[in-house]
Amino acid sequence: MSAAPLVGYSSSGSEDESEDGMRTRPGDGSHRSGQTPLPRQRFPVPDSVLNMFPGTEEGPEDDSAKHGGRVRTFPHERGNWATHIYIPYEAKEEFLDLLDVLLPHAQTYVPRLVRMEAFHLSLSQSVVLRHHWILPFVQALKARMASFQSVPETQPKVA
Repeated sequence: MSAAPLVGYSSSGSEDESEDGMRTRPGDGSHRSGQTPLPRQRFPVPDSVLNMFPGTEEGPEDDSAKHGGRVRTFPHERGNWATHIYIPYEAKEEFLDLLDVLLPHAQTYVPRLVRMEAFHLSLSQSVVLRHHWILPFVQALKARMASFQSVPETQPKVA
């Protein structure tokens, strides 16, 4: 003589075995005596939940007008950071005057050229780093650069 369980917990699998040895599936209409069947219909997911993260299914919008006309050289991938090493350049009046003379001539060949607000000297290409690689990369770069003598306003930057 076996006693009926006080509480009918489901097993870790998708099937339960009844006392008489029959296998039953939750929600298939068959159930043990004393237990109510599982509901057959699912409730709809509220719109507020469906719209919690708009745009996560699509890739990011790549509008070059939002970042000075620059164009990506490789597609954006979630979790990756485009990084490069550069030295900022403080443009003097002579440089800006020369730029004003050269830019209109260059635009006859490449019409999309525009004058930038800030200038720099790139020391590397763009490199893709995973987010968790950024700090070790910066630390290793600082350790390598520590032996070089630098002028305070020309210290390399990592972007």
